[in-house]
Amino acid sequence: MTKTQTWRLFGLLRQNETLRMRGFSLSRGQNGGIVIDRSGHVRGIWDFDGDCYTWVTPGSSEPIFRTDDPKSAVLYTLVTLVQGADRVR
Repeated sequence: MTKTQTWRLFGLLRQNETLRMRGFSLSRGQNGGIVIDRSGHVRGIWDFDGDCYTWVTPGSSEPIFRTDDPKSAVLYTLVTLVQGADRVR
């Protein structure tokens, strides 16, 4: 992930109040991706393959979602993680 794309998406995710209120945290992974976790469990990793942002879930080696727009990456994160968090109690 290039630094510009990394920091742009990281900043948008970090500013999102819903993710913060639901207990999700962000960190930079060893390979430069954005790791999103909750309660010590990785929920997914955003990366940039040179053309688009890619979302990989734990245990998967292939992206399950791609987008070239960081705002749609944030929206996908919210829909995927927050709805999932509501179901898991």
